[in-house]
Amino acid sequence: MAIYKNITSGTTTTLITKGGIPSGRIKKITIANVDGHQADNVCLFLEDETASTSTDAGNVKFYFFKDVDIPMGTSLVVDDNLSYDERLYHLRMVTQNASDGGTPSLTIIIK
Repeated sequence: MAIYKNITSGTTTTLITKGGIPSGRIKKITIANVDGHQADNVCLFLEDETASTSTDAGNVKFYFFKDVDIPMGTSLVVDDNLSYDERLYHLRMVTQNASDGGTPSLTIIIK
């Protein structure tokens, strides 16, 4: 079962909640920058609940990647080493406003 998300603000988004469905057996994540602005900056990571159930500086984070700029009109495909224990971690993404001050416009597909 695929997960589809659109992100249109600079924020932290929970893509898969800890203990949620589907399992952490992910084969591919596609992140497309679909707006006409500059590159959008993203971080993809696993996060536990050491300090808080929401994202928190005190929580332990394991990054797939951090501060990657996705140029406008392109996609980033991640398809290696994505499996994790969904009983222990949330899958989250941090997005930042574009370098020109515009908000991000990203489509995320998880399979």
